[in-house]
Amino acid sequence: MLEQFEKCLKRVNFYLRFLGLSLDSRDKNKSMLQLIRSHRLYTLHFFSLNIEVAAEISWVFEAIIAGKSFIEITRLIPCLILCFISNFKTISILYYAHYNNEFIETMRSLLMDLNTEDEGSRLKKKLIDTHVLMLISISKKTIYLIIIGLGMFALAPFFIIVPHYWKTNEVKLEMPFIAYYPFDEFDGWVYPCIYIHQVFTAICAIFMVYGPDCFFFTCCTFLHIQFSLLIYDMERIVNEVSHSCDRLKFKMLAVRHIELMRCVNLLEKIFSKSILFNALTSSMIICVTGFNVLVVDNIVMTASFTTFLIFGLMQIFLYCYYGDTIMRSSMEISDAIYNSHWYDIGIAERKSFLIVIIRAQKPCELTANGFFKINLRAFTSILSTSWSYFALLKTMYHPE
Repeated sequence: MLEQFEKCLKRVNFYLRFLGLSLDSRDKNKSMLQLIRSHRLYTLHFFSLNIEVAAEISWVFEAIIAGKSFIEITRLIPCLILCFISNFKTISILYYAHYNNEFIETMRSLLMDLNTEDEGSRLKKKLIDTHVLMLISISKKTIYLIIIGLGMFALAPFFIIVPHYWKTNEVKLEMPFIAYYPFDEFDGWVYPCIYIHQVFTAICAIFMVYGPDCFFFTCCTFLHIQFSLLIYDMERIVNEVSHSCDRLKFKMLAVRHIELMRCVNLLEKIFSKSILFNALTSSMIICVTGFNVLVVDNIVMTASFTTFLIFGLMQIFLYCYYGDTIMRSSMEISDAIYNSHWYDIGIAERKSFLIVIIRAQKPCELTANGFFKINLRAFTSILSTSWSYFALLKTMYHPE
């Protein structure tokens, strides 16, 4: 299981190193300024992305003043929000680097101590493989979706330029994203440079979102596996034949439970603020992107926004799904102890069991910085809010 955890971390590091970041234990005792200096590539990507963000914000202000098309303005909003999310997520990963490494080191020690050589090892291995394969499948499908979406956004201008040239015999250049520049971006060699820069910053922005997300999903997957294995061991802690409890083993399981709760708290510290920002903006992304899918008359742009919409829905659903699995599996510890043959053991052991039951009845929860819990109920709430915003937006576009 430790080997599988390391492989999943290697996948996360692959995405983060593209951005100039990594889950490196050497970052443990560094200040924020030292972290920035040691991540020059990330700093370069950060400034490159935010130059483009500034250009897009300038265009929005100019568009509002000039009274430009409502569709054009809403077309840019999801891209801007995604850029803000990407900034927030990567800064959180960098700022909480010491918590990242503390979580990784704790999880490694727990996995090293895990015993999979007992009578239930085959069942445990099946459980581990199922969840790890699910994580890998999600990762692959998300990457395919990202590649399709980025490809469509990058190629969309050509599907506008070519038909226009075919009809009018005139070349009208377009950019993947609308932005305001203090120079003519369609002039000579400037156009390909700006075009490449926009595509590259789009790639950076999407991986600045997905890299931290992939780390979160990996952490939650292995936490859920650990809770599930703990449930399995707790249910069988009392020997049915001898009607006795191995006190040393129970103590080890109780310590493992405490360590798992500490890991959830570390995850809460790392991601709670970025989850809050993500949750607050998800409704806007979903409703505006859905609106663009309906009103944009260009097939390629419609397909691009469709992949964007699927990515936005998938991202917030996975956050809520993994938050829900952590909450449910942590609460099932108390049920597991109650389902064991606790009535066959002595009073002293029963008291120890009761302490763990009481502790486990308070679920380990991931929250949006304490404002609300991240679970499947939160996902339905986000969808409901998105639909309300979408209905309002549609009414504004069709006042009749």
